[in-house]
Amino acid sequence: MTIETPERIQSMWQVVTENMKAKRYPEAFPAMPDIPAARYTSQEFYDLEKAHLWSKTWLFVGLVNEFAEKGSYRTYTLNDSPVVVIRGKDGELRAFHNVCQHRGSKLMKDEAGIAPNMRCLYHCWTYDLQGDLQFVPDEHYYSDLNKEKRSLKDLRCETFGNLVFVNFDLDAEPLMEYLTDIPALWADVPLDDLTLFDRFSFEVDCNWKCVQDNFAENYHAKYVHENTIDKVIDAKTSALQAVKNGHTAIAIKSRGELTRGMGAAFFKSENDTAEEQEAKLAEISKLAQRSYNVFPNATFPIAEYLFPIVMVWPIDPGRTKVEVTFVKTGSGKDDPQLDESTLTFFRSFIGEDLEALAGMHQALANGGIDGIPVCWAEHFIYHHEQTIDEVIGSDNIPPEMRVVPIDIPMG
Repeated sequence: MTIETPERIQSMWQVVTENMKAKRYPEAFPAMPDIPAARYTSQEFYDLEKAHLWSKTWLFVGLVNEFAEKGSYRTYTLNDSPVVVIRGKDGELRAFHNVCQHRGSKLMKDEAGIAPNMRCLYHCWTYDLQGDLQFVPDEHYYSDLNKEKRSLKDLRCETFGNLVFVNFDLDAEPLMEYLTDIPALWADVPLDDLTLFDRFSFEVDCNWKCVQDNFAENYHAKYVHENTIDKVIDAKTSALQAVKNGHTAIAIKSRGELTRGMGAAFFKSENDTAEEQEAKLAEISKLAQRSYNVFPNATFPIAEYLFPIVMVWPIDPGRTKVEVTFVKTGSGKDDPQLDESTLTFFRSFIGEDLEALAGMHQALANGGIDGIPVCWAEHFIYHHEQTIDEVIGSDNIPPEMRVVPIDIPMG
């Protein structure tokens, strides 16, 4: 796929610049109807997302090397369901509903650890690392218990490089098919070398889609990030490309040459040699900030050496958890000062985003707005909403909350 060659990106930037100078809407790009505001506030729509969206899409949950040893596990709550991902004795990574098949008690209660098996603390029903029921105390108490039929309920679990994804739908298409063009766009990224550097989270009072929309457009950058991101990138000069299955790719022109990612834009190490300053990613990484949204709730602002993966998780219709996983590519030397500066910089501008979003649910939910207009620079938002309807099924959505289908150009 050639979307991110410097030549193509420069060409797309040129078209955007010409449109800006002429103050014209992009030629042949479809008009986008308003998005019903109720999609962001309605309990009914939120319940549809729970039933149909989160149960059918691939969700990023961590890195392969977090499960390095046999018996290594992490627990999650995904779509209100307890989930455990664990490395089996055979080396396979598996995901299960973290629920004992006796009385429904949660099995693994720690956030992470290493265990020889999965044992319920309530009645000691014990499962092996493959999820099969191995031991029931006083099994003779049951008249016809068949342990082979009491295995843990599994989820799909697949990897892309060192990225781990799960899916509640056992009949879902394979992860690599679901990602469509994303693997080609990330061909230069050393995904097999990614390691966990830090993980932290925030909560904000707005619908999860409001937060994801924020990461889908840079229309706000000049105003919300005047003293941070706007000093590094030219937000009005962006190559925007919708990708099939709701994914997106963007390359935002930098105001200078980027070398080692978002932190280095402000905090270049005095000890870096000229060779170390050269980006090891594709050439476009020195000219632009690249960022990708993986439907439905992940944002990957790819950068040299150290970058975040941002996950947006709904708590209820008006509250959202934002989880940030910082990863290292393994391609650079240890530089604690640069690492800390990168995290400080990131916390600064994501804090600006969350401050701007705080209280949005209250404003949206009380009748002050009926429909949300989106401009061309925000068309990833429409792409996201349209894909949500496709996954849920338009027939399941009340007519007044559907988006009008349009043909958004794909890469």
